[in-house]
Amino acid sequence: MVQKIKISGIALTLVLFLALSSCNLDTKVYDRASAEDFPKTEAEFLSTVSGAYSALGGYNWAPFEINGPTSDEIVVPTRGPDWDDQGSWRSLETHTWTPDRPGQINGAWEFAYGGITNANLALARLKASQLQLAGKDVIVAEVRALRAFYYFVLCDFFGNVPIITEDTPAGNPQQSTRQQVFSFIESELKAAIPLLRRENSQETYGRVTQGAANAILAKLYLNAQVYTGTPRWADVITTCDAIINSGQYRLNPNFFDNFSVNNRNSAAARAENMFIIPYDKVNQGGMIFQYRTLHYAQQATYRLASTPWNGFCTIAEFYNSFPDNDVRKRMWLVGPQPGPDGQTLRYNDAVTGENNVPLNFTPSIASLERASQRDGVRSQKFEIQVGNNVNDQDNHFAIIRYADVLMMKAEAAFRLGQTGVALPLVNEVRRRAGLTELTSLTLDAILAERGREFAWEGWRRNDLIRFDRFANGTWQFKPVTPKTRELLPIPTQQLARNPNLRQNPGY
Repeated sequence: MVQKIKISGIALTLVLFLALSSCNLDTKVYDRASAEDFPKTEAEFLSTVSGAYSALGGYNWAPFEINGPTSDEIVVPTRGPDWDDQGSWRSLETHTWTPDRPGQINGAWEFAYGGITNANLALARLKASQLQLAGKDVIVAEVRALRAFYYFVLCDFFGNVPIITEDTPAGNPQQSTRQQVFSFIESELKAAIPLLRRENSQETYGRVTQGAANAILAKLYLNAQVYTGTPRWADVITTCDAIINSGQYRLNPNFFDNFSVNNRNSAAARAENMFIIPYDKVNQGGMIFQYRTLHYAQQATYRLASTPWNGFCTIAEFYNSFPDNDVRKRMWLVGPQPGPDGQTLRYNDAVTGENNVPLNFTPSIASLERASQRDGVRSQKFEIQVGNNVNDQDNHFAIIRYADVLMMKAEAAFRLGQTGVALPLVNEVRRRAGLTELTSLTLDAILAERGREFAWEGWRRNDLIRFDRFANGTWQFKPVTPKTRELLPIPTQQLARNPNLRQNPGY
């Protein structure tokens, strides 16, 4: 069923389909709001709002491709004819992007507003029905919380953006301030949380529960000083405590189990992964980390459907921040890389002109413009699905994990001078990684621990900005840049579509 609704002067088409088959959502789709045809159970209601959920699948494209490569955890060097893209990746690495390029900036805007549009359409549909059925208020709350997350992405990236709801009249919407967007997100989440399901169970897995919504709210409060100029550290602690005291979540004893191909089937992973995107290679594509990072020759090692792209890696400084006894260091592929026979793979390097070269990943990257094919440590944090017959994998992706709740509370407590509260929380995360407990704490130590724990999970840019290390910090290929770079520019395409938009400072 295709439903066309006019919102904000633009005709938008929404195909209501069930993409999240692993989330126990009903597959029947309803296209009428009459009493006899409208869904009558909570599961059936979910099928009418699947668009709001399925839009999350785009999170690992444009938003992730901004969050990682603008920070020190991911670099995408040009390797001969590959990964140049008219300098797009270099502009992210060096903080020289513009309102026109790279395309990920407009892509992130459209990702968020696409999810918001789907949420608004679902909410308008639910409002249009006068039926008061069991579970309807829960579904409405889920959609409002999802919409709040999409606005969180906009607030984090762009700051001043229009707030569009199901009640917004047609036409070009006015731009709201970052403070207004912050307040809208906060009010939406606080209104939704009491109505959401509390339990973290197989039945609620993949849905927005009280825990997931509180985790989003904690993220909002964690960055309140950046977004509004006023810190909200006490609110971070209160919100994290609501999650911790619920008894619904815990750390998975096995760190890598959270990122395994079968993490959906692991009760321990489900207990830690709070707000997830249930990727799977049949219904919800998008888990393609292995293709971004692996060398072309590693297709044979992992028996992949097609040739990997040999792009994403990390810089030596970030890799070297992991102690050798840190369990998490196993997320990296470094040194000689074996083929299916156990012998080191060999390849011809189009950049250096070398032939029959052993594939030996090195932490050093010689050049951003002309890296060799073996430069840079690669990631296997998300388990590589061996023998996969398509590009997409089955790993579910956690946007927020319970480990982040512990680290958010720890940071907020430390910033309030409560080291005695913060230190045990940081050590709880470190113990899982096989590290000795810290006896003292600094902000630098908290940032470093967050880097090791959440590498390649999409939070590094956000963290660096909050710690004033994004613009002011330097790492390989990145100099000190203006503070205005902490916000992205409003994309040129959007300025042309809506004359009520005003560009962010510095652009």
